[in-house]
Amino acid sequence: MPLGAGEARPSRRSWTALRNYGLLGLAVVAAVVLFYPKNRDTLTIVAGRARDAVVARVEPSLYREPHQHVVDRAFEQGDQIAAYLKAQRRAKVPGGELLASLDFSSAAAYARSAEPLRARFAESLRFPPPGFDAPVSAAPAETLLGEDEVAVYREMRIPVLPGVESTGLLMRPKKAGATERLPLVIAAAGRGGMPAPTQDGGLPAVTRSSRDMAWDALQHGYAVWMPVFVHYGRDGDGLRDKLTVRAWEADTSLPAIELAKIVRAIDVLARRPDIDGERIAMVGHSYGGFYTLYAAALDPRIRVAVVSAYFNDREQVLDSSEPGGFLDWRYPDSLTLWRDPAVAALVAPRPLLIEAGTQDQLFPIDGARRAAPEAAQFYARQGAADRFRFMEFAGRHDFNGDAALRFIDEHMPPPRAQ
Repeated sequence: MPLGAGEARPSRRSWTALRNYGLLGLAVVAAVVLFYPKNRDTLTIVAGRARDAVVARVEPSLYREPHQHVVDRAFEQGDQIAAYLKAQRRAKVPGGELLASLDFSSAAAYARSAEPLRARFAESLRFPPPGFDAPVSAAPAETLLGEDEVAVYREMRIPVLPGVESTGLLMRPKKAGATERLPLVIAAAGRGGMPAPTQDGGLPAVTRSSRDMAWDALQHGYAVWMPVFVHYGRDGDGLRDKLTVRAWEADTSLPAIELAKIVRAIDVLARRPDIDGERIAMVGHSYGGFYTLYAAALDPRIRVAVVSAYFNDREQVLDSSEPGGFLDWRYPDSLTLWRDPAVAALVAPRPLLIEAGTQDQLFPIDGARRAAPEAAQFYARQGAADRFRFMEFAGRHDFNGDAALRFIDEHMPPPRAQ
């Protein structure tokens, strides 16, 4: 029967689609005959995909929006959410809640008022990690590695968590007697803070480089504990970020685990007969500066702290490292309540030196200059302004060992009479 004037003639596209539909149908029928029911699920999926393809070609087109319009609106939504989150973050005035919570009337009152904040700080970090409070059955393992004209070196492996150890070097100055009780400096190297390997593939534990964490301390008569932290993966596998996410999934954080290693090491080292457990200082460079500031905030047994090439305007540092830099520093309240000056409030009034290189390429000096006065107020209001010091030096992402040890010598408590 011929088509009437008002009737639509099937398009070539429709006939092609129907032909394809028929061929696909035959293919599906053949497959069912040959393989059904062995591959029932696979055949069901294939048939469904075939039907979707035919319907998309034969059915009339509905409204179609240009793809770029959708993309543009998605980006617009993303910008709106980012601005909203930044506004919410900045609505919490840094330090305001701390200042309202702290009692500056006396040293004892300040210490009491700081304890609830210390507990909240630990909660934000998810510290301690699960299993930290369980009794440790294994004893620390100690291996004498050797000695040179500077020090005697031992490796120690200290159980911390189930299956996790704190490993590092314990060094004693060669000039000290074997049983003499020495004050201890915990030297926390940063990512890239260790000296370069020598031609024979060795890594010198003590050098006179600008990033050395042990030389000056040993020369000043301190024992040194240099712990090992997880900074690098294997062949760029992103190990640290993987561990960060897995720690969140286990209801803790990677910094909490690393800090637990420091705290447990203090437990063990402070009991050694050749260490004066009441005279412990900690110095740190870069990532080690992060661990130094945080460990001193959590553990008052650290009597003096030196933070180098880290202390800064945290928002500026994190924003400049996006999309994923320093993932482990992005914990709850890290950019609201627990910016660096607020963490320093939990160190006060114990002595704290902040070192900053004027040409630091990772932690800009202007950010350190903004953050330091905020921290200084927690000391000044207790009448302990001389125990906080912000020191700039001509350098890049470096460590000033001479200044660090002068500060420790000045503020380390004197030994108790035996």
